[in-house]
Amino acid sequence: MSRDDAFRVRSSSIPAVGESTSQQAIINRFGSQIVTDFYTQLLLSGFCFHIQTGNEDAPVTTNGPMDDADAGIVADCTSGSMMPLLFEYNVATLGAGTLAMAMLEADMDKVRYTSGGTVYVPEQMNKAATSADAAAGTFRTIEGSDIVTAGKSAVPASVELARIVQLENALTDTLGYPGGWNNEVFNVRNRTPVILTNPGSLCAHFGADSGDPTGYAVLQFAQFPTALAY
Repeated sequence: MSRDDAFRVRSSSIPAVGESTSQQAIINRFGSQIVTDFYTQLLLSGFCFHIQTGNEDAPVTTNGPMDDADAGIVADCTSGSMMPLLFEYNVATLGAGTLAMAMLEADMDKVRYTSGGTVYVPEQMNKAATSADAAAGTFRTIEGSDIVTAGKSAVPASVELARIVQLENALTDTLGYPGGWNNEVFNVRNRTPVILTNPGSLCAHFGADSGDPTGYAVLQFAQFPTALAY
């Protein structure tokens, strides 16, 4: 009688299985099944993208207090579905700024970019993916000029996913800042994300009252066919 094993030990001889074909699931030498976590699978599938503003020793200048009419990074979803993975903001210089903060907003009902900023082509985070696996939408960062965004959808369709308040008052002595501040505003590994569908928008806000701090920001997101979302 022939065997029909569902699993196979594969420590180093992992096959590249073609689309729409079958293969035995992988177990390790302990007999435990190897399961790829969901977010790593998004990366392996070519669905993860990266945007940044500010570079190496050249921080970007923010545009004052946070408002729904401006953002530091805008990612408008015009095809499929989009899910935030990470938003990080690091202050370089605060100056006279007060109420320094950062916030990631997801607009579930519409795209938000209107004008300004600089075009950014999101980097495919899996360089083994094909050229067809590119982000679809409108993507802008604050370099060059301030970004103007449309007014947000009414709450609750405008979802504030995460916010950090870094400082209330201006600092006269910069010793000890900003290295001790929390720079990770949103991380999908420890917060519940949202899934936007076309149209929808991720708006990464950061800034301060009474001045324009400088800093660096990263926004990472996944974009995939809506048929996979529900």
